[in-house]
Amino acid sequence: MDEEGEKRKRSCFPESSDKRSGDEVDWLSELPEALLVYVLLNLPTKDVVKTSVLSTKWRNIWRFLRSNRIVNKFKLRCDSDLVGDVDVFIYMVIKRKVQHLDVTCPLVHIDREIYNCESLVSLKLSEVTLTKPEFVSLPSLKVLVLDWVEFNEFAFDMLMSGCPALESFTLCRRCLDNMGNVLPFFFKSCPNLKSLVLESDYFPRKRTSIISGPRCLLSSLEYVKIEFALDKGKMELVRYLLENSPILKKLTLSLDHCSRKKCCVILRELLKIPRCSSSCRVIVL
Repeated sequence: MDEEGEKRKRSCFPESSDKRSGDEVDWLSELPEALLVYVLLNLPTKDVVKTSVLSTKWRNIWRFLRSNRIVNKFKLRCDSDLVGDVDVFIYMVIKRKVQHLDVTCPLVHIDREIYNCESLVSLKLSEVTLTKPEFVSLPSLKVLVLDWVEFNEFAFDMLMSGCPALESFTLCRRCLDNMGNVLPFFFKSCPNLKSLVLESDYFPRKRTSIISGPRCLLSSLEYVKIEFALDKGKMELVRYLLENSPILKKLTLSLDHCSRKKCCVILRELLKIPRCSSSCRVIVL
């Protein structure tokens, strides 16, 4: 081999700063295990098994990949150091037909893989950002919790349109004022909804309506909990729920952020609202 060819060969295998012998560095085995698993998941089984002879690190990875065992529950809590591995972990458990997924990872943009999981029954996302989905199919999802999750209206609409079996929905968000055009579509997309929790810690002075557009009968809704300051606009939501929920059993309102005078006004308004359900209890905290 000529001198130029030898240089090219050496450039393909850069030396480690800790290297003390003339052996080449095994850069592939030094990759994070989560990334190795991600790569192997996309290979044919026979090729995956062959990798077991590469090193001791690779010896047992293929056994995990070969298993068809269903993952029932998976909970992931991480900080910024593991941001790059989050999508890999989610991809792995989705391949294992995970049923209950709970992810809390600040600043992480959730990959589109999560929007298409036929086995998922419950999904809780906290402090993440939902990317714009191209297609959503979550036919088995019954419980959805979005806890301080960032998303735009389009992403929310797409997500809800793919959850026809949804029974319980919890939304905790800094500001709910821009949800006025979203909730009617949400109610229409989730005809089996039984429980609804809305929470916000941002209370603008400007009065805005949180419900707009055509109304629909909420024929399955049984429990509602609302935790944000009520103004005239947001009282429309309470009215909407009471007037259009024929089997509603309990509606809970938290008035922690209201003055005594305002609480009295709200209570008087509540008494005037006709209820579609004769058995509905309104609880004020």
